[in-house]
Amino acid sequence: MQQRVRWFLIPLGLVLATAWLGCGGDKVPGPLAMDPDETERWEIALVEWRIEKNEAFSDPQLSPLPNDVREEFEGLDYYFPAAEFRYRLPLVASATADTVELNLRKGETAAYINRGQIRFRHGDQTCELTVYRSLQGNPDALWLPFYDLTNGEDTYRGGRYLDLDLAADGTVEVDFNKAYNPLCAYDVERWNCVLPPAANTVALRVEAGEKLLDGAKP
Repeated sequence: MQQRVRWFLIPLGLVLATAWLGCGGDKVPGPLAMDPDETERWEIALVEWRIEKNEAFSDPQLSPLPNDVREEFEGLDYYFPAAEFRYRLPLVASATADTVELNLRKGETAAYINRGQIRFRHGDQTCELTVYRSLQGNPDALWLPFYDLTNGEDTYRGGRYLDLDLAADGTVEVDFNKAYNPLCAYDVERWNCVLPPAANTVALRVEAGEKLLDGAKP
């Protein structure tokens, strides 16, 4: 089931990022527990967030879409809200805040800072991903690029992104319902997007967040 919205986005020990881990463990956080009232508030806020993005995509001054596509634009496609893909996770800081070079789609690289790792449990599978931040801007504004098994089908083949905010307690809310496609998914000639590192792969279908526009190539 999918939803189409009219719119224009406890410390753990230090561990190394891997493409995926098959081992479970009850110490790895699972989805964020919500009662019915909390779930309703979350869903309403999610729809409002999507509507704001639709408006931005429709604005000639803000839209990443080519003019001919924007003129026909009616809204982005989304998976139906999936509470099982919303987490509150500790960010385990890297031993050193290394600067790393991430590949761009057209062959160049861009510098980012490795801010640490997150671990989460989905069903019986445990996943680990590395979180980054730009060398410029707010140091608490973090960025999670990732691959999953929907890439090249429902979502962009070059991966997806998720923006995160670091809370005062050292945790981040990781809500894959706000995952979005890189701008290359809308205009491959205009944009040169950062590709997620291969290690930031989860071996499951993250059926949450933004899907490709109708008619777009995966």
